[in-house]
Amino acid sequence: MTREQRVQIEGDRLRSGSGDTESHASTRRREIARLARAIGLGAAIVASLAVWSTSGMAEEAASEAVAQDEVLETPGFEPRLSLGFGVLTQSHKGEAQVPTEIASTTLSDRGDSLISQHFKIGLDLMTPAQLDVYTKPRLVLKSSVQLPVSRGLISNRADSKFDLNPPNAAFNENCPATIGTPPILTNTCSVRLRNRSTIETIWTAGLGIDFTLPFDEQQFHFTQGFEYIGMAVQAEGTYLRRSTGGSFGQNESEYIDVKGNPELYHGISITENLSVDAYVRGPLVFGFYLEGRMSWFATDRDMSVSQSTDRGRFEFVSSLNDPEPIQYQLLGGVTMRFDPRWRR
Repeated sequence: MTREQRVQIEGDRLRSGSGDTESHASTRRREIARLARAIGLGAAIVASLAVWSTSGMAEEAASEAVAQDEVLETPGFEPRLSLGFGVLTQSHKGEAQVPTEIASTTLSDRGDSLISQHFKIGLDLMTPAQLDVYTKPRLVLKSSVQLPVSRGLISNRADSKFDLNPPNAAFNENCPATIGTPPILTNTCSVRLRNRSTIETIWTAGLGIDFTLPFDEQQFHFTQGFEYIGMAVQAEGTYLRRSTGGSFGQNESEYIDVKGNPELYHGISITENLSVDAYVRGPLVFGFYLEGRMSWFATDRDMSVSQSTDRGRFEFVSSLNDPEPIQYQLLGGVTMRFDPRWRR
């Protein structure tokens, strides 16, 4: 083979290798382009899935928040404790049948109005029964116990004094002729008589409607109540006769003090309560209230106590139904309510 032929063959070989290299490079570029397109498509799919997942989670979170708000806005059972102090008034009268030196006599007078200060402990339960209207009327179960402070309120009184001179029938009827041993003539005598009434306990139970007043962030409430009321009252009678005689003013006394068993009175009452939520601490809501109550007692029974002595029978009668069996109360105090809708 000549030198020129070898050169030609070597040139053909080099040109053939260069073509193979270019073909291989072109193939690699096409594969890289396909891989890039595949990676881009995958990234787009992943991004779409991420957006869909995030949107679903956001919608789920929003739905849970709405559901939680609905739960928090739905009223539940809310117990409420109240402590108060106030006054009550009710008319009453009495009379007494007492023995005299001749027979017996009736002593009767109007006495004082039955006015007493009292403490109140109340326990209410606000129920979930609420109407979806402007003032949100809500059913309330109500109860209370009241402990009056004043005792021995006078329903009948008699204060009389009798003198021997000048001679008169009233002295002879009400005063002993002699006192002491040895007996001496009586110069004067005085009689002091009291019918008294004491309210031991008052208790109530019933229903009410609580209205949320639509101003000042709904902190004010007005409650209209209709309740049963019970009352235990004790009657008491006292009689004191003091007689004096002789030149040295000797004296002799006769004293009666008798108390009866508590009598029970039953009736119905209407209450109106205005309260305000003043302070919130966690689930506890503290506030103040002012309440008025009018009660009518259906029990038509007088209270009677008596005692017998050597002179005869002493009987004391008191009535809470004359002229009318109506009692009025006014009181105020503080409240504490548990609200289960408390947000942490």
